[in-house]
Amino acid sequence: MLLNVLRSGGLQCCIASGEYRQGYARYCFSWLWLILAIIMMAVPARAGNRLSTDTITLKNGDVITCEIRSLEKGQLTIKQPNANSTVVLDWKSIAKIQSLQSFVVIDSNTRTFSGTIHQDAADSVLQVEGPVSADIPHNLVVSIEETNSNFFRRLRGNVDLGMSFSQSNSQAQVTLQGSLASQTVKHVLGATISTQFTSQLETNNTRETDVKTEYFSQIRQSRWGDGVIANFLSSSAQKISLRTSLGGAVAFQGIKSNKTELIFIGGIAYTVEQNSSEATDSRSNSIDTAWAVQYSTFRFDSTDFDTTIWLYPSISQAGRLRMTLNEDVYVKFYKDFYVRGSFYDNYDNQPTVTAPANNLGTSLTVGWSFR
Repeated sequence: MLLNVLRSGGLQCCIASGEYRQGYARYCFSWLWLILAIIMMAVPARAGNRLSTDTITLKNGDVITCEIRSLEKGQLTIKQPNANSTVVLDWKSIAKIQSLQSFVVIDSNTRTFSGTIHQDAADSVLQVEGPVSADIPHNLVVSIEETNSNFFRRLRGNVDLGMSFSQSNSQAQVTLQGSLASQTVKHVLGATISTQFTSQLETNNTRETDVKTEYFSQIRQSRWGDGVIANFLSSSAQKISLRTSLGGAVAFQGIKSNKTELIFIGGIAYTVEQNSSEATDSRSNSIDTAWAVQYSTFRFDSTDFDTTIWLYPSISQAGRLRMTLNEDVYVKFYKDFYVRGSFYDNYDNQPTVTAPANNLGTSLTVGWSFR
């Protein structure tokens, strides 16, 4: 299904002969199935969750019996008994922790440990008891994730959808975005997808689909990791039916704290570009270097700012440079629900004939995160 979506950007709305509304509905229905698939991967895996046997004591003396889900960007996510949704606590407000569940714990030096966790109020040190035990000062703990042999149990992510329709010019726009991530002691898997489809009377439909996936393995408890990347792009505006970049890369964790994360990626990729039927040159292959900067920061207890830039200076096609830029702002408004504002720019300094060098777009969506 994903390959078909990448090639076509979704089911096309046929403007002529009154088929516009029908095609638009089919497009929405197609993406709805993808959203449901993501949710089904996450929710059923948690339906049989362990009993809520973790205990947290806050600095004000309150004791909470719960299930610890994760710590990310200074916020500890927990699930209380008989509650329908998760609760988020400020990591700085935690005094004591007791749990028999196994977690993956990462400190500000990107050292990763696995085991049960315990913390006493007296010393403010998180003790991790496992194959390699560690005592981590409370303020240096930046990530806690549940660990489980079930792959789907380890998944965390989000999905959001935006739709708009203007009756005056019969313009309709659908935007779907989402991400999935999984963390173990040595391995990190991540995937993001963003697609936007616009249709209007008397003009051509446009669509933009961007998928990025990466898998890295940590090298000897250092800030370095090695792995593979697989990125895909489809753009009707730039007459790209499907551009596929596959390769190997190394990643360096420059900053990892409770407020900010900065990652650098560098590698080599083999790129296959299949242009649309309107393009004069239908297919091209190239060997490129691949460079990326991923920056994320959390502010105001409810707002995330994420920036990702990928650069592809070509080796086999001298002078060619491609780039993808994604800017996202997430604002939480109720528990696990948020509003996302997005901006993207896809650039190619040697586009196909009659295609623009830049393709820019924005979107506003409402979404839900799970962890």
